Amino acid sequence: MSSKPTMRDVARKSGLSIATVSRVINFPADVPAETAKIVTAAMAYLNYRPNINGRRLKMTQTSTIGVLVPTLANPVFATSVQGIEQEANANGLTVILTSSEYDPEREMGAVSTLLNNRVDGLILTLANADNNPVVDLLLAEKIPFVLLFNQPSRADIAAISVDNAQSAYDMATAMIAKGHRSLAMVAGQFESSDRSRQRYDGFCRALDDAGIAQKHLVQVRFGETDLVAPLADFLCGPEEVTGLVCSTDMLAIAAISACRAHGLSVPDDVSVGGIDGISVGGLITPKLCSAVQPTQEMGQQALAFLRGLIKGQTNPQSLLLPHHLSDGDSIGDFRRRSSTLL
Repeated sequence: MSSKPTMRDVARKSGLSIATVSRVINFPADVPAETAKIVTAAMAYLNYRPNINGRRLKMTQTSTIGVLVPTLANPVFATSVQGIEQEANANGLTVILTSSEYDPEREMGAVSTLLNNRVDGLILTLANADNNPVVDLLLAEKIPFVLLFNQPSRADIAAISVDNAQSAYDMATAMIAKGHRSLAMVAGQFESSDRSRQRYDGFCRALDDAGIAQKHLVQVRFGETDLVAPLADFLCGPEEVTGLVCSTDMLAIAAISACRAHGLSVPDDVSVGGIDGISVGGLITPKLCSAVQPTQEMGQQALAFLRGLIKGQTNPQSLLLPHHLSDGDSIGDFRRRSSTLL
């Protein structure tokens, strides 16, 4: 085998035909998931990279950009996409949108599909920006891309976000200032979201700064709406807490529902805070206190950065936009419960 692996080598390693390997690379949506998994594993083992850039050299610009987000079920991503589309429409660009459903293994296939649609560049929200084969591929092939909501540690990647850790730090500190000393973080699974992990880091730092040693954490699937069982111990068991810092507003809304199911009042018995600032948080009772992100502006700024890269800009820009705590009613002063509900 030559020092640089070929598609033939991938076919031999995977035990499949060259034609099948080619379909996995060029048309992943048309290939069974198990077949794609076998080929992807062989490519990773051999460190094989498709020559995407070679194909792109034959293309002219299409005035089309690709967008990958985890889901559109969470309004925070829908609002950011709205910002992207507003900026795209103003500049005569077309947007092709897809989602990963918070599955890191779907990201490469989704990006391949977007590239096969001849997009000029990509805006991506990934599960993990610092250890991701998608990022490695795009950098190697010199394909313009901007990360949205991710905060990569390296400085040579364009990114737009808020400070995820500081958002959670501020929310936890707000609860501590109201007398709460027993807090739990309700977080989406870390393997599906580096933002969730960064927010937990901020939560822990706030407790450390306040001299609170005990740190409670429950991780749940993104999109989970029934938190009655996952939060049972924190709400009415031996690890009872009086404050829940949630890594997203959607989780915070689900947490408020779980509190009610356990016979607890928000904020009289338990304070609940979220992160994102989605509009529905202001329509529920009590009104949700949230660390608000300027998500629509973030989408607009991401496209502005991407347009610069497509035009040949060589120094990727990164920006953290400011967040603020909303004036919600879901956080109250600490009150000792007269009894523990069982």
